[in-house]
Amino acid sequence: DYEVILVDDGSVDGTGDLATAAGAKVVHREPPDAGSKAHAMEAGVAATDAEAVLFVDGDCLNLTSAHLDEICRPFVEGRAAMSLGTFDYGFWNWLVLRSPPTTGERIVPRWAFEAIPPEKLDGYTIEYIINGVIAERRLPVTARVMRGVTHRTKRDKLGRLEGSIETARMFGHVIGVPLRGLVRFRAYWYYLRALTIEG
Repeated sequence: DYEVILVDDGSVDGTGDLATAAGAKVVHREPPDAGSKAHAMEAGVAATDAEAVLFVDGDCLNLTSAHLDEICRPFVEGRAAMSLGTFDYGFWNWLVLRSPPTTGERIVPRWAFEAIPPEKLDGYTIEYIINGVIAERRLPVTARVMRGVTHRTKRDKLGRLEGSIETARMFGHVIGVPLRGLVRFRAYWYYLRALTIEG
């Protein structure tokens, strides 16, 4: 069994209404609480008692249920403690699959998310933190390319100027992750050793 939970993080385009009409449970977050991806994920986890959680970003393009089935299968079959789906970058897929994963499309056991200290539930580094929880325990991971799937950029969503500023801020935050000790090379080594690339 499964349930679909949508965290409406202050949207103004009727997303919550569409999700409700489709049968999803909707969790509304309004400013000033809205805006933090990690806190939105936390709200979604709090809204269910499921033992496993599949996180999916709301800005994916061409994503289908078949892609999600492919992500979940290794986890459900017990072959992975975390299973990831990455966007389709064409030639660069081989590199993306072997880099510290930042993809939002992943299934993890509930305990892996709840193991994150509250003070680390902030900014754009939540995926790195989840990676570390799994890697430090040396648990198996699978990853695959979601063929044909891309996403809307911040410039698409916010306009050229504001979107470019937000993109620069995000990359600055992510680039600084190793300097802040959030990506430990030992954990990354454990991740690579435990990784199986599928598809």
